[in-house]
Amino acid sequence: MDDLKERRLKSLDYRIQELENQPNYFKKYGLGLLLIGISVTIITPEYTTRGSKNLIYYFNYDYPLCYSVIALSYIVLCIIMLVTFKIQDKKKIKKLKQDRDFIDLFRD
Repeated sequence: MDDLKERRLKSLDYRIQELENQPNYFKKYGLGLLLIGISVTIITPEYTTRGSKNLIYYFNYDYPLCYSVIALSYIVLCIIMLVTFKIQDKKKIKKLKQDRDFIDLFRD
């Protein structure tokens, strides 16, 4: 049982270290987010399905306003995603540290 606890502690330490040392999401996926954002901003106003009108129609053919709204919406969505991922990682690290401390407390 002692060997199993030691392996579990090493595993938890490795997972904590891996989460703490992973690069920032923006640095890791920044170029991809930028390219997707540009393509979404360009394609979305003109995109339409059968029997519906495109987004430009609802903006009264005001292209700069439509592109600005789409780009701003995409930026806000990305910021919300990045903040959410950061909060989830902090919660995961906190839980792993609690598990590690609990196992370490009852180690023989």
